[in-house]
Amino acid sequence: MTARSRLRAALGLTGAAAVAATARADAPADQYNLFNMTVETIQDARTSLVWQRFRYSSPPQLSFQAAAAYCATFSIPTYPTGWRVPSYKELLTLIDESPHIEWSTGAPVLTAIDGSAFPGTVADADYWTSSLYARAPLTPTAYAVNFGDGSAKLDALGNALYVRCVR
Repeated sequence: MTARSRLRAALGLTGAAAVAATARADAPADQYNLFNMTVETIQDARTSLVWQRFRYSSPPQLSFQAAAAYCATFSIPTYPTGWRVPSYKELLTLIDESPHIEWSTGAPVLTAIDGSAFPGTVADADYWTSSLYARAPLTPTAYAVNFGDGSAKLDALGNALYVRCVR
């Protein structure tokens, strides 16, 4: 059941006309508190991390170094400083244990992240972590996470991947 369906049921509403400014994510019930759909951040109740959301756009695609610079200078009025690229373990906390189907650009897409909590996420794409792979002998690499199936991989630092900032 989606967050919108749960909200409709809780309010006793039927049909597609029910619209709310707040919602619950489809992640585990205790992961995110009730949140405003229009805000630029969401806090994970389990880790206390505050995550950047992309309400009206997709995250930027940047090299590893450019992603670090982007997050270091990211600022919003409620949290003007303290943003960074998440570690591998931190980014994995956003992965849904069971990937599910969500509608994106008019088609069903397999996704392993909560679309209500993190709108604008490009599901079948890699996102940078700040965790470097120490055993890369020739090409410096870092861990990346894919929100399509929840997999992890290594990417060369010069590749352009998506980034989501955390604080």
